[in-house]
Amino acid sequence: MTGLRRFRRMGERKVRVLFVEDERAITEAMTPRLRGHGCSIDVVDTLADADAAATAYRYDLILLDRHLPDGDGLGFLRDLRRARNDVPVIMMSAVRSAVPDRVAGLDVGADDYLAKPVDAAELIARMRSVMRRPRAMSNEVLAIGNVEFERDARTVRIGGTTVKIARRELGMLERLIRAQGRIVSREQIEQNAYSFDDSASFNAIDVSIHRLRRILSRHGASVGIHTVRGLGYLLKERVDGAS
Repeated sequence: MTGLRRFRRMGERKVRVLFVEDERAITEAMTPRLRGHGCSIDVVDTLADADAAATAYRYDLILLDRHLPDGDGLGFLRDLRRARNDVPVIMMSAVRSAVPDRVAGLDVGADDYLAKPVDAAELIARMRSVMRRPRAMSNEVLAIGNVEFERDARTVRIGGTTVKIARRELGMLERLIRAQGRIVSREQIEQNAYSFDDSASFNAIDVSIHRLRRILSRHGASVGIHTVRGLGYLLKERVDGAS
């Protein structure tokens, strides 16, 4: 399938899409088509849930309805851009003739603006188009101690040496390093390593955390993952060789 190949990024990793839409008929019709083209889809129906998802996860693209039950998607998009989040966003609206609305969306930072109802084939083509465009903002590099995480390349360096880490452990490390010394709950760890449609057993998370600890230790990381009983995990600088 050509579309599947075009949507794949970084080897086996699927393109992760946040679909912000409150009309169930639209999400039920579109989601299977997008998954069939190699996308991992997280669906939310409010701006509050969209904000929580966009804060917790890194998305390759956001499909954003303009009018949601709890407000205007324009404000959500404006906040994304103010936070220097350059994720491609395609905004959609049922108001077909409101040219000022479309102009406002594009001016705030939408990469494209479509009138509903949206044809699935056209939406997929538009998604390919915006994802081919070079992003204006620089690649984000997160760092703590001697550990660096390069967001776009999904690359980890420890002491300047690139280290290969499996996809789920990489998602866990990203969430921990983004927290910058704050406690991250098990639920947050799971959310960053698994899509909404995946499920993780309690033991699976423990196993992945154990693997990640071993990788950090083996490669001489100056940080370690600490378990905070009843609360979650904390990534912080090692003290006197402690793990």
